[in-house]
Amino acid sequence: MDRQAEQRPSSGLDPGEALRKGVTRRAVLKWGLGAAAGLSAAWALHRYLRGSAPLKPAAAAEIFPGDAPNEELWQLWQKRGWVKEAYHYRKLGRNVQCTVCPNHCLLAPRDRSRCRNKVNMDGTLYTMAYGNPCAVHVDPIEKKPLFHFLPGTMSFSLATAGCVLRCLNCQNWDISQRKPEETKDPRGDEVRVSAGASSPAMAQMDRLSMFPADVAALAQAAGCPTISYTYSEPIAYFEYAYDTCKAAREKGIRNVLVTSGHIEEQALRDWGQYVDAAHVDLKGFDDATYRKLNSGLLEPVLKTLKTTKDMGIWVEVINLVVPTYTDDLEVIKRMCGWLVENMGADCPLHFSRFAPMHKLTYLPPTPVEVLLRARSAAISAGLRYVYVGNVRGVPEVQDTFCPQCKKPVVRRDIFAVTAMDIQDGKCKLCGTAIPGVWSL
Repeated sequence: MDRQAEQRPSSGLDPGEALRKGVTRRAVLKWGLGAAAGLSAAWALHRYLRGSAPLKPAAAAEIFPGDAPNEELWQLWQKRGWVKEAYHYRKLGRNVQCTVCPNHCLLAPRDRSRCRNKVNMDGTLYTMAYGNPCAVHVDPIEKKPLFHFLPGTMSFSLATAGCVLRCLNCQNWDISQRKPEETKDPRGDEVRVSAGASSPAMAQMDRLSMFPADVAALAQAAGCPTISYTYSEPIAYFEYAYDTCKAAREKGIRNVLVTSGHIEEQALRDWGQYVDAAHVDLKGFDDATYRKLNSGLLEPVLKTLKTTKDMGIWVEVINLVVPTYTDDLEVIKRMCGWLVENMGADCPLHFSRFAPMHKLTYLPPTPVEVLLRARSAAISAGLRYVYVGNVRGVPEVQDTFCPQCKKPVVRRDIFAVTAMDIQDGKCKLCGTAIPGVWSL
C-alpha cells in the first residue's frame, strides 16, 4: 500500500494559506483538474505551493470541488462503518492525491474524487464505498462473461456506487455514475447481513451493511465457489474489494474482477495476489476513441492486461462493438494482433453487441454481421477462442471448440452450459489441453 504519509511535505500550503498569500482557491484547484492550458506552469506552481510535485492526472480527470458530505452525514457514515482510509494515495500538505487509477485525483480538503467514492477530510483520503454494496446477486459465471473459468458454476456478485470512467454507453449508469450517498441511507437502525440472514434483510438494500467477512460467509453459504466484483467498477471501491478478496481467500473462495482495467500497476499488483480471474473490458484500440467514449486512457488498460498475465491471473477480454465508435474493422484487426502478441493465442476474446442506453440511445444496436466479421478477423489474427455475446439465434458463436479436432467441447445457450466434453482440462475426444480453469 502506498499512502506515503511519510512523504508529506512540511512546506505545503493548503488553499486557505494560498489565498492569504494572494493565490486564489480557483487557481490552486485548477491544477488538480488537469487543465490542458499552461500545464507545465501548473506543475511548477504546484511544486512551489506544495513542496512536492503531484502526479499528472489523466486529461479528463474532473473532480467535485467542495462536494464532501456535511458533518451530520459524515458522522452517520462513520457510525455505520462505511468509511475507511484509502490504501493508495499521497499526502501533499493538507491536499491528497489518489494513486489507485490513472485519474490521479488531486483533492483539496472537502473535495470529492472523480469516481465519486473518495473524499479528502482534513488531509486524509477516505473511501465512502466500504461495506455498503448497492447491488448483490448470484449470477452464472458465464454472465461476467467468463467461459474458461469454472463453467456452469454460480458466482456471488456485488457492487457499490461509483466508477473511474464515464462511459457514454454504460449499462449500469444508475449506480456507476452515482455517489454512495445516492444509493444508501445511513439513518435508522442498521441492517446487517451475514450467513443465514433472512431475505427481508437483503431487500433493505438502502440500509444494508455487508462487510468483507459477511460477503465471504454469504458466498460460502450460497455454495458459490467465487465472488465477483462487478456491475459498476471494483477499482472505484478498491479498499472494500481488496479486503473482501482477502476474506474470501481465507475461506477458499476464488475472486473474480469484472473491470475496465483502468488502474495503476502498483495497486493492481497489491490486489492481484488475491485475484484468480479477471474479465477485462478492452473498450477499443484507439486512444482518441477511449477518451471520447469512455473518458479514459488506452495505455493503462493494455498494461493491466500484460500485468494480469504476468501475475498468473486467468484473463478473458471483452470488446463492446459500438456503432460509429469501435466498429472499425481495421482497428479491430490491430487489437486482435496486439492480443495475440501480448496475451497469447489462447486468451479468450468476447465481442459484445451494443444496445442503445445511457447517453447513446440514438445509436442502433450493433448489426450482427459486424460482430461476425469482427470474430472472423480475430480468428484470422490467430486467436483460438473468440465469442459473440448479446445475440440470439446465431449458432456456435458462444461454444468452445477444440483447436485440434475442431469438435465442440463446451456448448452454451446464453448463460447456461448445455454440454461439456472436457475432462481434466482436456478435450475428451482427442486429449488436447483446453486452456482455462475447469474444476474446483
